[in-house]
Amino acid sequence: MFVVPPLPANEAERLDFLLSCGILDTPQDERFGRLTRIASRVYEADVAFLSFVDDRYQWMKAITGDGIGSSIERERSVCQIMIASGEPLVFGDMQKEPKLDGHPVAPFLPFRFYAGVPLLTPAGAAVGSLCILKREPQDAEGFDLSTLIDLAAVSMDEVELWRLNQDLERAAQTDGLTSIANRRAFDQALERAIRRAHRTTEPLSLLLLDLDHFKALNDTAGHQAGDEVLRRFAGVLAQAARRPDDVAARYGGEEFALILPATDQMGALEVAQRLRENLAAAEIRHPRGIDGLVTVSIGAVTGDPAANISAEMLVSAADGRLYEAKRAGRNRVVGGSLP
Repeated sequence: MFVVPPLPANEAERLDFLLSCGILDTPQDERFGRLTRIASRVYEADVAFLSFVDDRYQWMKAITGDGIGSSIERERSVCQIMIASGEPLVFGDMQKEPKLDGHPVAPFLPFRFYAGVPLLTPAGAAVGSLCILKREPQDAEGFDLSTLIDLAAVSMDEVELWRLNQDLERAAQTDGLTSIANRRAFDQALERAIRRAHRTTEPLSLLLLDLDHFKALNDTAGHQAGDEVLRRFAGVLAQAARRPDDVAARYGGEEFALILPATDQMGALEVAQRLRENLAAAEIRHPRGIDGLVTVSIGAVTGDPAANISAEMLVSAADGRLYEAKRAGRNRVVGGSLP
């Protein structure tokens, strides 16, 4: 009888590795596509796929063939067994395999034969899988996994190269003054968050923030003082990005943004109000601010992935809420959901 395997002892390490790569929720890529095509040809498979597995989902970075989706909940996947064990896996006939008896998906797939190897980090953590599927059963005894193992090693070489490139990209996507994400990084992170929202069907929230009366601060205290205020506010904003997928960015000038995946409208408003409280506690001086302190106006918007949200829709709606907050007297939050 199938039982969901326990999390591996190195679960935290393997998730940290995936996050450091920045590869989750990125489009399919030819570098990995060619490896699945080789696997499919060598093994005469009906489907070959390369996947990564995060804390809740398995999603396909490359698929050759038809019959499986682009993602599946981790606890409903077959590959989760490899993630837990770190060992290759072969089933000659998934429909007759005792270990898969009661599995929520395997008995209903149009495939019988399954062979897969884990994608292993240098520390031995399984972060994904490279698998082949066949519609007809096949003897699993003595099945030669050597080519899959070699291709998995090449895949991880590509992942490591991806991670190094991401490190360079992050350096180019960091705002020089505030050390948080710049506008380019924001645009890419928002697109990635939207892809994840569509995949997980979870809400996505966006905050746009504008420092109140910032021009007056520059005019009164000078640009160096203004730059220091931007740096200190960015520090407050960065603390609000508590989860790995949250992204704090400088949107432009004195305007900032905070991307909050898997966050509903109430959660977004709570984050916004807490941010205002943290800013007040930081006591950043402003010669013309309320009580002589810097304040912020915030526009918050939450999108439902079922409504086919886009980056343009979210930014436009959040900007509209920000305008309402400023028009109503500043130093406040105005939130809502996409129509």
